[in-house]
Amino acid sequence: MARLIVCTPPAALVRSLILILLLNSAIAPINAEVLQTFGGEEQRHRSQAEAQERQRQLQKPNVDLQSTVPASESALSNAEEAALPAESPCFAIRQLILEVPGQLPPAMQAAGASALPLDPFRFAQDYLDRHAGACIGMRGLHKIVQRLTRLILARGYSTTRIGIPEQDLAGGTLKLTLVPGMIHAIRFADPALYGTWRNAFPAKAGDLLNLRDLEQGLEQMKRIPSQDVDMQIVPGDAPGQSDIVIGIRRAKPWKLFVNLDDSGAKGTGQWQSGLSFALDNPLGLSDMLNIGISTDADRRGTQRGTNGRSIYYAVPVGYWNFAVSASDYSYHQRIASYVDFVSSGKSRNLEFDIAHLFQRDRFQKNSWQFKLGKRWGNAYINTTEMDTQKRNTTSAQLAWMHKHYFGGAQLDITLANRWGVSWFDAQEDYKPRTPTSSTFRYSLQSIDATLVAPLRIANQPLTYIGTLRGQTTHSRLYLSDQFSIGNRYTVRGFDGELALSAERGFFIRNELDMPLMRSGQSAYAGIDFGKVYGPSVKDLLGNKLAGAALGLRGGWGGMRYDVFSSWPLYKPKELHTATPAIGIRLSYQY
Repeated sequence: MARLIVCTPPAALVRSLILILLLNSAIAPINAEVLQTFGGEEQRHRSQAEAQERQRQLQKPNVDLQSTVPASESALSNAEEAALPAESPCFAIRQLILEVPGQLPPAMQAAGASALPLDPFRFAQDYLDRHAGACIGMRGLHKIVQRLTRLILARGYSTTRIGIPEQDLAGGTLKLTLVPGMIHAIRFADPALYGTWRNAFPAKAGDLLNLRDLEQGLEQMKRIPSQDVDMQIVPGDAPGQSDIVIGIRRAKPWKLFVNLDDSGAKGTGQWQSGLSFALDNPLGLSDMLNIGISTDADRRGTQRGTNGRSIYYAVPVGYWNFAVSASDYSYHQRIASYVDFVSSGKSRNLEFDIAHLFQRDRFQKNSWQFKLGKRWGNAYINTTEMDTQKRNTTSAQLAWMHKHYFGGAQLDITLANRWGVSWFDAQEDYKPRTPTSSTFRYSLQSIDATLVAPLRIANQPLTYIGTLRGQTTHSRLYLSDQFSIGNRYTVRGFDGELALSAERGFFIRNELDMPLMRSGQSAYAGIDFGKVYGPSVKDLLGNKLAGAALGLRGGWGGMRYDVFSSWPLYKPKELHTATPAIGIRLSYQY
């Protein structure tokens, strides 16, 4: 006789089956929630990193050793400046020759060459050639020497000298002598000082003395926060030679920084804390090392939290700068849905940065920069990884960086093109692809510009700080690569819980900073506007934001603070934000 056997499933199995059924019925909203958190955390970190890089560029030292030269070389080349006085008697000059005295060593002969197109002083011979065929008298001769000297000084050759040898001008040839200023030696004022100047300075013994090279070397050494550097040019052992004597004043080479702010998301921990250690000149190369950790200050255990680690190292080599950085970040939050679940994610980043300054004068600097970045990312529901959110990408960026100084103001502009590339085993786009699919093989262009200008209104000193950042692309981007607005680093007035992001966009920040007497504190007011464009806009509540902010910042001793209150001036009706949106940042340096 057959028997009916009834098996009672274990309670754990029943709960698992119920969980699977509920998850399947709710998978769309869960995926959307996880995607928003995963992409939102990455956008928040990128906005913060961009703001920090912007501030770092503004704070780079600027050394000007040449405050008495003409305002610009172009002023020397216009027709009025080139004209010589009419005088009598005068000599018809068919040819003007610039030459190094024959008794100087061969190295100085080569350094002062001007005959060939690539010779160091070819520009000086070109200036003299303008006057070929002129009738030149004594006043005109001295005018030529004066202007040529100014032109040489404007190029930075401060110890190079022009002379007029004894000669007969009746033959139609005017000869001028050029004694090139050379570097005999570069040394520390204190020979026992730790470290070296060699990698910071693009010049060495035996080179032409050019103030541009010396300014660059001083700036590279002044990048180190714990040291101040000055320089003296003293006569060398032979005519035309000079010694460069470098004086350094150093403070404690290491610092500890502790910070606390409320820049995080409520879901993963609004209050964020960090600890970083900075070591200056670890190898004696004017290099810098920074190691940091961060975490949520709420410490809500399994409910929510964040953790991060980072390391950064930079070293200069003349007109070059090299940097490498690595970081990892993780978050988790418990989300109440049909079934409570834990959404979590982690990301790792590695970046190499090479920059070369290819032109500088008293008023501007131009550099190109190449960045190579590698990123890995993962997102999870409970312990199950979401394959569609797995990231293994590589990006390359080429940028032109421009600094301009005028009347106490500073303008920084960076124009960049970034590509998603297949290098280093980067993942391919998901298949099948459609015209509306997002891609890892994007190409996007960006602009970042900041103007800092001193003002005075009603005898009150003010500082205007204007920032423009924009991005454009023809590619369809994943959320982590999109342009985002709506937090304290982009458009103020919003708490950052909900942001607007799309493939293209821009924001403009305007700020007036007013010092409060001589207390080291200042009050500031800001008005910001931003807009996003692109295919992803159709899924947003709107595409424009505007906001305003009022704040105080300053510090005492090693303590620094920044506190502000902000309000939306324009937003989509359905975009909810705290009003006012308060921001606090505290830091202490030891």
